[in-house]
Amino acid sequence: MIVLIVDDQENMCWILSKILSDAGFSVKTANTAKEAISIANENKILAAIIDYRLPDSNGFDLFLNLRKQNENLPCLLITSYGSSKLREEAFKLGFDAYFDKPFDNGVLIAALKKSLNIREPMF
Repeated sequence: MIVLIVDDQENMCWILSKILSDAGFSVKTANTAKEAISIANENKILAAIIDYRLPDSNGFDLFLNLRKQNENLPCLLITSYGSSKLREEAFKLGFDAYFDKPFDNGVLIAALKKSLNIREPMF
């Protein structure tokens, strides 16, 4: 199963893809909402990390479209244009987590795992 990363910045997609791959996830990336919907239609998506500002939509609209396909799909919102109002709206809409860029990669991975109910092994 795949984690979908949606961000209009190629470098952010690349960085998140590397981080998630290193954490053991399979990853697909999209730079537009249209591309993200196409990927979601063709693959079983485990979770999505969605940028708020996209060239053809916004993260909230994309979230709602993805949730039409899978009402329980874990989704994390990332943004460079954050505010307390945007954070509040994201959680009201149903996002599992919200991150202002730049964010701590480890915290993002932990939030993704929490949203997927993945527990770290205890040694």
